[in-house]
Amino acid sequence: MLNSCHQQLIFSPGFSISAALGMAKWTGLLVNVSYWLMLLPCWLSHLCLLACHVYAVKSLSKFIAQANFNRQRSDSTDHIDRTEYLPLLQRCLKFGIKTGSISLTLFIFEILLYIRLSHGKLSLIAVFTPLWIVAVGGILDGIICKTQHAARVFSWTLFFVFMTLLSLKIDHGIYTITWRMVFGPLFALMGIGTTALVYIMHGHNIGYFRLTDSQYTAGILYSVASFSGILLTLIFLLEDLARPSSFEMMVVMEVLAPLCVALLSLGAYAVSRDEFERLLQYGGQLAVHPMKLSLEKAGWVAVDSKGVTWIPMFGEVKYEPLDPHMKNKLLEFCACCACYPYEEEEENTYVGPTTNGSPRRFT
Repeated sequence: MLNSCHQQLIFSPGFSISAALGMAKWTGLLVNVSYWLMLLPCWLSHLCLLACHVYAVKSLSKFIAQANFNRQRSDSTDHIDRTEYLPLLQRCLKFGIKTGSISLTLFIFEILLYIRLSHGKLSLIAVFTPLWIVAVGGILDGIICKTQHAARVFSWTLFFVFMTLLSLKIDHGIYTITWRMVFGPLFALMGIGTTALVYIMHGHNIGYFRLTDSQYTAGILYSVASFSGILLTLIFLLEDLARPSSFEMMVVMEVLAPLCVALLSLGAYAVSRDEFERLLQYGGQLAVHPMKLSLEKAGWVAVDSKGVTWIPMFGEVKYEPLDPHMKNKLLEFCACCACYPYEEEEENTYVGPTTNGSPRRFT
């Protein structure tokens, strides 16, 4: 189980090195780097990830067998031995299947990309085949199954449009499609991600989101990675996707490419460590937060006051609506606080049946 948390550390060096070598070949710092050497660190990362999955399955089976034996002992004091294992197994299987699917998708994409770069026999549309499947699946899942927020569905759509425009530009040479048009959806996608990061981090600072230390660290790493990605994309457009002419610009692009990948992987590692500790503490059980009751004319109504929500790249995040008095103070300094939920002041008072001559009041 612990090995599953280190999968992001396995991806980080491999993909960072590949990004550095690819950017060095693009900028001209290392023109003679072969394509197989450029993608070799990624392939080694996939191989190590596969070994981690095998080891994780063996460790999980051993853990369950040992816990089943210990739970039959009357003198066992470990709380894990008295915990229902089905939620734990579901969380572990979900994490393993998700990371395995992502790794397999990226590996197939890298193989197709290598064939195109080395032999030029595949079109870019064919190279994007695994990514087409993922993008279309994400869109259909959000529209039909309605398991995703509208912003995520829109993000999948932007990614699909970006791949479509890039394929039309390169494969068919449609000159009416400019590079600014191609990278427009990508800029919008990065803008949505950056806006979401600002919303989460600012919400934590004012007390709405209750991020853990690992989640807060991951948010900072994601923010720097997002800024690096936007800056790198802007440089590509300024150079019109040609090799930069100045050595200083080459060095800047060479630093930004692996830095973006490394920070994104380290942020995901911090979140996965936090999720692993939560699994050990609660055994995969979801945290229970009692809901407040509000007395309306129709009777008592449950009010969503605080709880836990799942945010992509952050995992489970606790939240609690702002206090009305605190919200009024914050609005004086920042109007953006109006987008965060807050607890409404209870104005109505219900007078119930009397007890010993004194009315019972509920607010």
